Amino acid sequence: MCVKRRKKIRLSPEIYRIVGIPCSITIATKGKQKIFSEQHLALSFVALLKRACEGNDILLYAYCVMPDHVHLLISASERKGIIEFVRGIKSLSTKMAWQHGYSGTIWQRSFYDHFLRKDEDCRIVADYIVHNPVRDGIVEDWKDYRFSGSLVYEL
Repeated sequence: MCVKRRKKIRLSPEIYRIVGIPCSITIATKGKQKIFSEQHLALSFVALLKRACEGNDILLYAYCVMPDHVHLLISASERKGIIEFVRGIKSLSTKMAWQHGYSGTIWQRSFYDHFLRKDEDCRIVADYIVHNPVRDGIVEDWKDYRFSGSLVYEL
């Protein structure tokens, strides 16, 4: 019997611990469940995210909590690498969802990441992230969406 191995989709682990390089992250819910269409869960996730970033010195350039996925633009700190941070957020938010009646796994196994290159402007990427609800037709002005923002920029 042949055992299939998962393809390695990550860069080397050291990259995720380099301080100050912005990384765009997309974390999808398992089975595209629209967990965060429940406003109280989306608000709870935003509060959890902000506390986790502040508690770990993670720079949160932008975030957007969509009904079935989350976009983050973050950089690692001396205290916490990106992989560890995302694992922690997924774990804490899963427990939060369980407290609100969900059960089982709420997140897909992994997450998508893209480290910004030198020619990519972090502020432009942050602006793109917070405009996700506009592109999705949820709101006309991103500032009307309570689940997007930044802890770094005044967008």
